[in-house]
Amino acid sequence: MFMRFPSFARPSLGWVFAGFMLTSAVISGAQADEIKGYLPAAVSVANFPAAPAPGSKADQDDRAAALDLQAKRTPERVALAQADQKLDVFSAFGSVLGPKVTEASAPSLSRLMARSLRDVGATVLPFKELYKRPRPPLADAAVTVCVRLPENGLNSYPSGHAMWGAMAGTLLAELVPAKADALKARGLDYGLSRAVCGVHYPSDVAAGQALSAALLAQLQKDPAFKADYEATKAELAALLQP
Repeated sequence: MFMRFPSFARPSLGWVFAGFMLTSAVISGAQADEIKGYLPAAVSVANFPAAPAPGSKADQDDRAAALDLQAKRTPERVALAQADQKLDVFSAFGSVLGPKVTEASAPSLSRLMARSLRDVGATVLPFKELYKRPRPPLADAAVTVCVRLPENGLNSYPSGHAMWGAMAGTLLAELVPAKADALKARGLDYGLSRAVCGVHYPSDVAAGQALSAALLAQLQKDPAFKADYEATKAELAALLQP
């Protein structure tokens, strides 16, 4: 069940999900074609909040927040936000997981994240297409970005990066409970990077993070996901043992 947002309209939606290009950010060429998501093509979605209507108070608040975040940028936060553009668990969470956890040493984690990333993309794309919310700099010339906008112009609501970051942070927190708080916080801050750099509004980020919880609940029912999850848990326990 999705988190409820009383301030938004709540359309009931049923979607047939297709593959999504988010995966290409971390997997290249033929390898990307071989990676499949865990979930079946059809997933039922209900009670997801609508994007703020253009000109509404929520939309105006979002625009003000975007400009406030822009005014408060520091070189250090911009550098982190730019690094967070990459959808890669090792670069995004390496500062918390530590140097022992790498793509070479953790193939099960790589697989778990690559396949679940497919499901993130397939889940978020229909909502982007439904609401077609312009990204902040396309709606307000006063908003400047610190990363490039997607060349294909993917719509702003919800944020796929924020969805992936929150889901990855939650998963890693379950897999490495000793670092749970730091991993969850890093996952949420990863999503905030999109608003810091002006390519998403705060409500886009919040919606993506809420959507991640619903997707993860469905993934946890899938046998293949559960098998990869257990393999990853054992892998990380071995890597991170004292």
